[in-house]
Amino acid sequence: MLVIFHIGRILSKGEKFLDELFYHISLFVLTSFLFFISGCVEPPEYNDGLLENLPAIINEPDFFSFSLRAEDYTDSISYDLEFSSTNTNLLNTSLVVKDYSGQASDSTFIRLYNDNIATMLDILVNTNITAFSEDSVLFTGNPHRMEFVGSEFSGLVDFQILRQ
Repeated sequence: MLVIFHIGRILSKGEKFLDELFYHISLFVLTSFLFFISGCVEPPEYNDGLLENLPAIINEPDFFSFSLRAEDYTDSISYDLEFSSTNTNLLNTSLVVKDYSGQASDSTFIRLYNDNIATMLDILVNTNITAFSEDSVLFTGNPHRMEFVGSEFSGLVDFQILRQ
């Protein structure tokens, strides 16, 4: 009888221990879940997929794209292009500037240089614009480097070059 009582007492303490352990684990999981859910902040929604003040670049042998959504962006960056073209190729160049919110006196530039480091394009960006041009590589040269010089630029700029 004493053995049965002792075993019963051990089992009842084990069940009590397991009940308390389950209670504490459940409480920890519930608290962690509530803390995690209340602490989560969703990222801002961007319609164009661009992050503010961080350029998106595609640099291929037949295509170059520079896209930037900026707010008071002041920096000078340049990219060596991987373009390879012949004198018979055509270059289609497009520039779109949207949501521009600067002054007419601001001095943000997009410059494109050829293999001889001669200036192919020198565009002052100080208004909303949509522009397209088609030029022969024979006359302009092969694009070698693109440079963006921003001076408190705010807006969206999308510059592309396509070889045909």
